[in-house]
Order: sequence, then structure tokens, then C-alpha cells
Amino acid sequence: MEAAGSIQLPLLSRRRERVQLVQKFQHVIPAIPLLNAGIQGLVHGERGFALALAVAEIVTSVLLLRSMAKELIALRSSHGGEHTAHHGVDWFEIFAAGMLTVEALEHWHTHSHLPRPSFLMAAVTLLMGLFHGRIAAFSTRRRSLRIDETGLRIGGRTLFSRFSVPWADLERIEVDERYARIVARGGRTRRINLEDLRNASEVREALLLARARLTP
Repeated sequence: MEAAGSIQLPLLSRRRERVQLVQKFQHVIPAIPLLNAGIQGLVHGERGFALALAVAEIVTSVLLLRSMAKELIALRSSHGGEHTAHHGVDWFEIFAAGMLTVEALEHWHTHSHLPRPSFLMAAVTLLMGLFHGRIAAFSTRRRSLRIDETGLRIGGRTLFSRFSVPWADLERIEVDERYARIVARGGRTRRINLEDLRNASEVREALLLARARLTP
């Protein structure tokens, strides 16, 4: 709630959370062989830089796997409940950046070639981890339902996926257990899958309040 008569709620999609989790699994997959390579380096009695590289492989892989396990546990424990927004540093991304750096150094050590794309990816991943709070806050504001004196707006990833309608052009709002439908004059419609939202009760209540404003 931003002002009298103004409501802004994020649309916290469970499906989007699952998609983000799958994207993170792309970093987890190479962590297993990297961990094994580090263990093999210790077993074979590596020395000098190779020893430091083996230790780094083990440390970064373990930290990444541990971070992934914590995220899975947090997601499981919040199943069916409200989602707690994580707007701080994303340690998973930071550990992933460390793992990418170690992978690049291992490639340089064994092939005498510096893989610049890997270092660039590590730098980008590190920045995403450090600025995760700002990125997440921006994404939350963009994917939100806003109801104010001018009308109703629903954000989206792109300009074409956004939905905005003033009160004068708003024909009706339909709300049931599964979906909410906002229908503008002329047939333009936006549907919200309430079953997909973690904060479905708040969104449903806000839309019912908006529907009440349409009643003379």
C-alpha cells in the first residue's frame, strides 16, 4: 500500500521460481566432476599450483552444492505458504562465479590456454550475485499488480506483456478459486493464475476491492 486508495502487490509466481531453480542447476551439474577432480588431485599428491587448484576445486564445489541444498530446503519449507523475498547478496551466484573461475584456471593449467569466455561468464555471474538485491527489487516492481486512482495495471517482462486499463475503460473483474480475469471494454483481457501465486490471497483481496469500486 503506497497511498490512500493505492495498492501495489508483487505477483509471486511459483512457476517462475521453478524456472530460476532449473537455471541454477546448470551450474550444479559441472560441480560434481569438478569436486571429483579436486579429490583426485589430493589423492595423487599434487604439489604447488596444482595442489592449490585441487583445494579450490573442492571448496568451490562443496560451497555451491551446499548453497543449492539450502535453496531447495527453503523452497520446500515455504511450499504452499507465502514467499519471503530474498533481496540481499545471492551467495549461490557468487560461489558459481568462483567455480567458473576455478574451471577456467584448471583448463589453463592443463591446456596452456586461457578461456576468456569462461572468465567473462564468471565476472557476469559474480556481478549478478553481488547486485542480486537491486535486480530482484527491480524485477518485483516490474511484475506487480497496481491499483490506484487512475486505474489498474499489471506489469510484465516486455512492453507487449503489460496490461493497463483506466477505470473508465474497465468493464468487469472476475475472480474465482483458480483465476482472476480483468476485462476491458472492447474485449481486451488479462488472466491471472491465482493457483500459481504464493500471495494469491492478497492479490484476490485487492482485485475484489477493485471490483467493488466498479459497482455504482
